[in-house]
Amino acid sequence: MANAKFAWRTAAGSLMSYTLPVNFTYDYQELAQDDSDRERALDGTLRSYARSLKARWTLKFHYISTAQKEQLAAIKQAQTDIDFYREAGGARTFTGVWTNDLDFREVAPGLWSGSVALEEV
Repeated sequence: MANAKFAWRTAAGSLMSYTLPVNFTYDYQELAQDDSDRERALDGTLRSYARSLKARWTLKFHYISTAQKEQLAAIKQAQTDIDFYREAGGARTFTGVWTNDLDFREVAPGLWSGSVALEEV
């Protein structure tokens, strides 16, 4: 697998992106859409899924640098939808939200492990 990529918009509206080195494993699931699993966005629009199944990607990072952990933490802090590209130079795989807590732990001096769970919006 080549590098993956996250793209998102900041609160000011500028487009940001981060290319993920291939230092993670992933798990992909398709979940049935629950009719009660719809929410209102801050602007009042109803969030729903465009298809009957929603995708969930869980990226598991092991022994990443502090710089990469800080970049991922900044993306989490943005609290916005994230465009996920399985291949950095390819088409967008899906748009999701980071649903798990920031769970990166220092496993060795300067090295971190944790996960990013993205669910389709």
